[in-house]
Amino acid sequence: MLETFLSVLFVFLILVYAFRLFFRYGLPWLLSRHMRKQQQKYYDFFGWGDARSQAKKSEGDVEVKNTRTKPKKDDAEFGEYVDFEDVDE
Repeated sequence: MLETFLSVLFVFLILVYAFRLFFRYGLPWLLSRHMRKQQQKYYDFFGWGDARSQAKKSEGDVEVKNTRTKPKKDDAEFGEYVDFEDVDE
């Protein structure tokens, strides 16, 4: 009876200590890894690539990316011009 109690107590203490170690070291590591992955997905989605490669560019290099092109409006199809005249009553 005492042997069983001591073995259960020993296993319980080992599990408590393992959980403390996990929450102290394992969980922060997992969260930082997850944040790095999400940050990389964000950079890839917006076409920025790796943030570290941005720092490797030499000073003075300029790169312009125009991804949106606005269609040119044709004023002839816009409407009809009406001359406005003030009328005093």
